[in-house]
Amino acid sequence: MQNHLLLVVALWLLPWTAHAQEIVMPAEWQLELMPGSTDDTGVLAYRDLKYNALFTRTRGWNGGDGVLTVGLPNGNVLWTFNDSFYGTVRASDRSRQSCNFPRNSIMVQLAHDGVLGEENKDLVWLADYVNWTRPQADRYFHARTHLRHPLGNKTLAQIHAGDIDEDKVYWSGDGVVVDGQLQMVWIAVESSQLRNLGTALATYSLDGNMPRDYYLDSLPDYLPKPGNYLYRQSVTHDVNQNVVSYGSTICDEAADGHLYLYGVNGFDVLVARTATRSLYSDWQYYVRQPDGQWAWQDDYPSDEQMGRSSIMASRDYGCHLPWVFRKGDWYYLTSQAPIFSTDVYIYRSRTPYGPFADRRLLFRLPDHLDKLGPQKYHWLYMVNLHPALSRQGELVFSTNSDPDDFWWNFNDEGSADYYRPYFYRVFNWQKVYGDADDDLSRLNPLSASASASAMTVYSLTGMAIHHPAHGIYISQGRKVIY
Repeated sequence: MQNHLLLVVALWLLPWTAHAQEIVMPAEWQLELMPGSTDDTGVLAYRDLKYNALFTRTRGWNGGDGVLTVGLPNGNVLWTFNDSFYGTVRASDRSRQSCNFPRNSIMVQLAHDGVLGEENKDLVWLADYVNWTRPQADRYFHARTHLRHPLGNKTLAQIHAGDIDEDKVYWSGDGVVVDGQLQMVWIAVESSQLRNLGTALATYSLDGNMPRDYYLDSLPDYLPKPGNYLYRQSVTHDVNQNVVSYGSTICDEAADGHLYLYGVNGFDVLVARTATRSLYSDWQYYVRQPDGQWAWQDDYPSDEQMGRSSIMASRDYGCHLPWVFRKGDWYYLTSQAPIFSTDVYIYRSRTPYGPFADRRLLFRLPDHLDKLGPQKYHWLYMVNLHPALSRQGELVFSTNSDPDDFWWNFNDEGSADYYRPYFYRVFNWQKVYGDADDDLSRLNPLSASASASAMTVYSLTGMAIHHPAHGIYISQGRKVIY
């Protein structure tokens, strides 16, 4: 890569100036600046064209919502999806052809020596394909739902043929790694009514091999079986009958030994916590008492209790899906504003259970899609945060969008680019808070004309390292392991 395209890491970590837009990101990241998408705070938001291209697909999975990620210990990333399209897409005009509609699906993105791969070959779909050898036959690269609800309406024979349950289904919550295993929240839904029925928990193995040539020599996808990596070892249905989907998102960074589980009641953000760092331990719910005091209680809260227990500092701070993470002494919450707004806000609190205050506009999403055919969408939703995809501390988001009519997802030009994720990266996000702790501001600035080849290795805080020892560093804009 030519030197003038290399990122001088320490430079962009410094407080931004009026010339921040002059900073050039590495060409391999394929980022496109979105002018006017942030307030004048030094925050810069980009379209992530590289990840958009990764999810522009023509066979197998080619669209879906949900789109959650969990970082795994070896650097891999598990992806979960809700309703998804599996089948084929005509590449010439991006029209979705014959597809079925599994209600949830999973994929693993592979890392190499701890560095996340970002090519098509690094995306391994853990799918149960119906027909993968006969392109002219029915159900070519259709797939079955990953985790069925036990009361799904289809018979086993229908499922084997490739039919999909239409009533009771599971949609994905968040997940966490506990004692070398992956624990996932799955939320039971009556899909015709969009009504939550309760919670299931599933455990996946992080040991075992990844079989090669499971389907085709040219395809890394496989269906995990006992002894395979990410085999689903167990699932516990009906862990609770919560109608608010606590565990839609999880904060696992708290220092007090709890996992914090977030859900929304309308646009109010509610929180529960686990007794230990396991989703299978007892859950407690954070409830505001009639006298204004807060308490953790074992019983699932009543409608009245939930109505007064939003952990946002103001009732004006409505959220769609809250994402909470920790940096330094602060817990930050990001969320799309109601109702299906293009505005994404950030809040902060000293605790993972709020109150979350100091609302700031983080960035604005585009009001159209970069696609063939019609570019306007009907709904913009599930603005999800992906910490495991962050390269150098930036915030990474995905979005989902619908056309005005469900059937516009098929046959027409560009129809395959509805109902699929688009990606965005927000750099220098802490600058929305002028008083945010940021010891990176004490770094000495580097000249923008400094030779990148003279300083190609940096610490994760942006300091040049001339003789790196064993550890993780930044080289040419990527995390590397020495």
